[in-house]
Amino acid sequence: MKNSPHISSFTIIVTFLCVALAGIAFIPLLPVKLSPSRMQPRLTVQYSMPGNSARIIEMEVTSRLEAMLARIKGIKEIRSLSGNGWGYITIELDKHTDIDAARFEASTIIRQTWPSLPEGLTYPYLDMRSPDDKDNKPFLTYTLNAAANPIVIQRFAENQIKPRLSSIPGVYSIEVSGATPMEWQLEYDNRQLTRLAISVEDIQTAISAYYNKEFLGTALLNTQEEWIRLVLIPETEKNTFDPSRITVTDKNGKLIRLDQLLKVTRQEELPQSYYRINGLNSIYLYIRADETANQLQLAKIIKEEMAWIHTILPAGYEIHTSYDATEYIQAELNKIYKRTTLTILILLLFVLLVTRSLRYLFLITVSLSINICIAIILYYLLRLEIQLYSLAGITISLSLIIDNTIVMTDHIRNRHNKKAFLAILTATLTTIGALMIIFFLDEKIRLNLQDFAAIIIINLTLSLLIALFFVPAMIEKLHLNDETPLSGKLLRKSQRLSIYFNRYYTYQISFLSRWKKTACFLLLLLFGIPVFLLPEKIETDDKEWTPTQLKWVEKYNTIVSGDTYKEKIRPILNKGLGGTLRLFVEKVYEGSYFTRNEETVLHVNASMPNGTTIDQMNYLISRMEAYLSTYKEIRQFQTYIYNAQQAEINIYFTKDSEFSGFPYTLKSRIISKALELGGGSWNVWGLQDMGFSNNVMESAGNFRITMFGYNYDELYSWAENLKERLLTYRRIKEVLINSEFSW
Repeated sequence: MKNSPHISSFTIIVTFLCVALAGIAFIPLLPVKLSPSRMQPRLTVQYSMPGNSARIIEMEVTSRLEAMLARIKGIKEIRSLSGNGWGYITIELDKHTDIDAARFEASTIIRQTWPSLPEGLTYPYLDMRSPDDKDNKPFLTYTLNAAANPIVIQRFAENQIKPRLSSIPGVYSIEVSGATPMEWQLEYDNRQLTRLAISVEDIQTAISAYYNKEFLGTALLNTQEEWIRLVLIPETEKNTFDPSRITVTDKNGKLIRLDQLLKVTRQEELPQSYYRINGLNSIYLYIRADETANQLQLAKIIKEEMAWIHTILPAGYEIHTSYDATEYIQAELNKIYKRTTLTILILLLFVLLVTRSLRYLFLITVSLSINICIAIILYYLLRLEIQLYSLAGITISLSLIIDNTIVMTDHIRNRHNKKAFLAILTATLTTIGALMIIFFLDEKIRLNLQDFAAIIIINLTLSLLIALFFVPAMIEKLHLNDETPLSGKLLRKSQRLSIYFNRYYTYQISFLSRWKKTACFLLLLLFGIPVFLLPEKIETDDKEWTPTQLKWVEKYNTIVSGDTYKEKIRPILNKGLGGTLRLFVEKVYEGSYFTRNEETVLHVNASMPNGTTIDQMNYLISRMEAYLSTYKEIRQFQTYIYNAQQAEINIYFTKDSEFSGFPYTLKSRIISKALELGGGSWNVWGLQDMGFSNNVMESAGNFRITMFGYNYDELYSWAENLKERLLTYRRIKEVLINSEFSW
């Protein structure tokens, strides 16, 4: 210890304490989530062109945009989907690509391609998330009720509430829905239009030209380059439609005002979809959080803002929280915090029982606390998230940190030097090296586990500094070197335990040395021999197999195909020799390296055949909603009626009933109710078991062939040729050609 640097122990301790206090101040700045939110950098271009088929969207829009967007540097994968009246293109970038630069380049390409795209297409919308992203869900939903027309309530929410909430940092998007939008209905006399030689297309063109918006380009304004957009609609006429201002030309070239041709009325648009909570129609505000936002802190700020908005609401208006995902997140994180605290207490209690020294326990506790507090600064600087897996990394690293502190402390007390640091460094670097493999895994797996590995590496690296500088300073100030050793009976008991343990360990080693082959065989059986992977039959080719091989293969097929082997021998053989390997292969499916701890949700899906109306679907779903509303154990059920053919109900349970048998009971009752209602096909799933379906539609086919190509027409002709050849086989009944596989 005499060769240590000439820095006082007090200075070292104060320095570490100051940095640790600074780390505590960074705690509120860390993003807190339940599950990892990191994803591969990607861009999504969305657009719509109502009234056009999927093939037109593909040929006129998707193929053109996709060809142009493919020039962006750093593209890992590009895929698109075209539907009836809509389409989108998803671009996945590699990890080395600057997402901001790629987004700017994509927006530039869209702007350049826009003039060549067909009329009637909406301007493509560039988003950082995919439209089929399952994690892109609202974490807060509010209900706005009032004794007024729904469209009036919705306008109040868009004009007064949405702007205030949108200004909060961390809010990704706010959607307001629930009211059927108003529309202008134009009624004309077909005989009058025929007499004047004016077509409906002429009227549409005149209206479009009046409300047209043209992009003129860029210009230098105040020494800055800005966009110029020409808007051919007066500011005072945004919510009005005056046909007297619009003219159209008849067959004689005479200008005729539209109010002379049309009868204009304003009414609610026919509903195309529905969304309800607990079966009630209201105006809903959906709030989505940014990926890097602390959802718990963000929810707190939003609730404070909503409490202030309550004070300015007009008479008769009410706002209620209909869904709050942070309640479940907070409950799950509290469980993790409790388990982590118990882990620390158990470790410290074990240290106290072994050392029987409060000063020793104080040293371990302070070292551990300072290590975590300083690590929080690095968590923030490296933009790590505090979620389920990073908290697991903190819990796992606690025992490793304590090990480093204990080894250094005991070595200084017994040897009075810090030469044990080299051994601690070697052991720690070995652990860090093993964790570095995570950063070389497939990107989809790495994005979920990199925070876990990074937190352990940070904690272990800081534990080296703690062991090298802070621990010796604390030992000197606490006078642990002067602490009296164990006395009398305690010393003898400690020595007896060591003797008993050494005897047992020696006996175990000698026994295994005498029975080496038996021990190795038992370990092999414990791991497992993959006899359960043996095929039920070996297919042979007479041209490539020798007569001896064919003879053995024939014997094998005869044995394994027998009923005695299948029913009596094989089950026992698989269990006896399969070991833990059999359990792993049978119980763990491919890709299940982690599971997300999510809320218990029961899903009910209804589908109706083509030709039905959305009113018929709404009536069918409302009957199921009336049935669900009779159960007090249901906290909330959310209804999504997407169109006349598809609808879904998501059911959430109260805390008391969530982990009871009620969800399973309700599932069976819903199945019975679905069979009673009929009217369509029902699917009920959830609770991590088999789902129910009474879908009576025929399967699209038992086998499928996927064909890829760049030219849709040429690819379709190849598919037609393949279909004709397949139909020449008598056992093939039907061949369907679809753009997507459907069950």
